Amino acid sequence: MNWEKEKYDWPFWESSNFFQTENCIWHYQIIGEEDKPILFMIHGAGASSHSWTNIIEYLVDYQVVSVDLPGHRFSKTLTNKSLDPSIIISDLIRLSNNLKQNPSIFIGHSIGAVIAIQLAYYVNKKGLQTSAISINGALEKFEGPAGTIFPLMAKFLNWNPLSKYWVKLFNSAENSLKKLLSLSGSNLSEKDIDPYVKLMGNSTHIKGTLALISNWNIKNLDGILMQINFPLLFLAGERDGIVPAVNSVRASKKTPGSKLILIADGGHLLHEEKSKSIAMEIGSFYKSIIK
Repeated sequence: MNWEKEKYDWPFWESSNFFQTENCIWHYQIIGEEDKPILFMIHGAGASSHSWTNIIEYLVDYQVVSVDLPGHRFSKTLTNKSLDPSIIISDLIRLSNNLKQNPSIFIGHSIGAVIAIQLAYYVNKKGLQTSAISINGALEKFEGPAGTIFPLMAKFLNWNPLSKYWVKLFNSAENSLKKLLSLSGSNLSEKDIDPYVKLMGNSTHIKGTLALISNWNIKNLDGILMQINFPLLFLAGERDGIVPAVNSVRASKKTPGSKLILIADGGHLLHEEKSKSIAMEIGSFYKSIIK
């Protein structure tokens, strides 16, 4: 996406920064006073840093740092290959090291939760204290036929030379996008849906999403969960139709000392539909870890 042409139509564009590695030009935003504790936020596949817009107004006691994943919105992949998750995590550690202070909490949604947990794990291994929050984390493989078909479809669309025609089809599928969002179990306003419509209307963003999904794996996550020795909070909506809440339940049982909060009327996009209550949970978690 073209930053100079499109930035004025995006939330908090004036807070945007860019950080370049050999793998990616990372777009990230810093919102809030620099002397406040940092919340480092990672969105899910197909979204962007815009997904934290609603919750930011309730996080005035923190400095929020939110990134766009590779190929998503304004983050541009510099290699011809999709980035391996380990490269993404390594780059984001470098980005976090570039901040003026160490993040207090890494917060991730869906696939972003897997990244947030691993970021906190490796930062702690380096002797810096931090913690993590998983919001409807995609902590397991999809079950049943979807576990095979969905990743294969992403690989096909990502690799196939005819994928531009599939992209064109996605671009015209605003109604289908709204149906998908309704399946998430989250009731979003038209204002909240509009950024997703814009994202799905952009071929670069769609290709970035497909590249991320086609190259995704969580093979090391279980081992990491069992070794965690830092505060970790799992938040899960019981109405989530994309990532079942039981994923978070099972992950919490594997993780020593972790905390699980289930939200009965919450869907997949918890942080967007229930921004104030999720911000309160974040605040309570932060207070518990600084005691």
